[in-house]
Amino acid sequence: MSEYQYYEFRTIDKPLTEEQKEEVASLSSRGHVTSNNAVFVYNYGDFRGDVNRLMSDYFDIMLYVTNWGTRRLMFRIPCSLIDIKEVVPFCISDDITFRSSDNEKYIILDLNYYDEEFADWVEGEGQLEGLTDLREELIHGDFRSLYLTWLKAAEKAWETEEIDEDVLEPPVPDGLKNLSHAQKAYATFWDIDEAMIAVAAQQSCDMQDEKIKAEKYLDKLPEKDKYDFLVRLSRGEKNLSILLNRRLHEFAEEKQPDNKKNTIKRRTISSLIEIADEWRRMKKEEKRKKDELLRQKQLELLAKTKTQVLNTMYSLIEDKNSSAYDKAVALLKDLHDLAQYQGDLPAFRKIIVKIQSNYPTRTALLRRMRDLKLIEE
Repeated sequence: MSEYQYYEFRTIDKPLTEEQKEEVASLSSRGHVTSNNAVFVYNYGDFRGDVNRLMSDYFDIMLYVTNWGTRRLMFRIPCSLIDIKEVVPFCISDDITFRSSDNEKYIILDLNYYDEEFADWVEGEGQLEGLTDLREELIHGDFRSLYLTWLKAAEKAWETEEIDEDVLEPPVPDGLKNLSHAQKAYATFWDIDEAMIAVAAQQSCDMQDEKIKAEKYLDKLPEKDKYDFLVRLSRGEKNLSILLNRRLHEFAEEKQPDNKKNTIKRRTISSLIEIADEWRRMKKEEKRKKDELLRQKQLELLAKTKTQVLNTMYSLIEDKNSSAYDKAVALLKDLHDLAQYQGDLPAFRKIIVKIQSNYPTRTALLRRMRDLKLIEE
């Protein structure tokens, strides 16, 4: 099996200059570089570029996929647009880390996961498209993607005894019951367990339908801050509206000291795993009952057409070919289930005896019947 490594870098805030494009392109003859992204694919050998430096100096997002089970996603976010103190609680292991860029203007989030279950899954192309919005969500204070990452990383760390069973979950973000498209794509990308997400969402509040009307708090903003924002606006500062609204929301939060989140009891990783196991058992039982009810309805319908089904079955046997035998035996299995449902297995056994008597040399047919245990040994 050949090796596979896929790197994709993307700019969001500003495109690469021509000089930067040339520098990035010079790192490998296997790269495709444009003003907004760079892709490098390797079936042997390694990328000669320094991923950390590229993220620090040029790019806002990086995706890395290998066929030996590595999935890595990196985000570069201006320090002014993310409160790193809110990120720290999610950093449960080396799977979730952050660092400052070389120029200390950015925070670089590094979500790096290895799992042998990912091995041989080698499609990196097209994956980043569905994940790009995660960066914008993080900038707006939506940390659902980080919580999802924590679920995956914490479960792995608990299983390998890197953390204790009483380690508490980070603050549960709103909206886990209704993930964004990017978050759903991310959960698939990292193969985050559906049961763990469902259990975590039990204590997640709904996202606010209406944003706090920040404008009504403008009069609370000191004059010197208003002037400062106007100056920065005149200079075309990017993402200034986010910073202004964040500042105004501070006044709004002062009016809401009894935040509901403060009353939510944080759960341990072991309890989350235990509840997730119970959730799976419950879902499995629900599916069993649903399938059982569906099968019951199918059998009740079959009972009304039993004679027709028998005639079709015998007609298929007369065709004397593999495909017809498969269909005939499938109908026989349905008739067996119907007889069992109606408590009339002796009548079904008479059908089997008749087939054995009339077609003793049809070895292919009889073998199929034995495989489904329709013939008693």
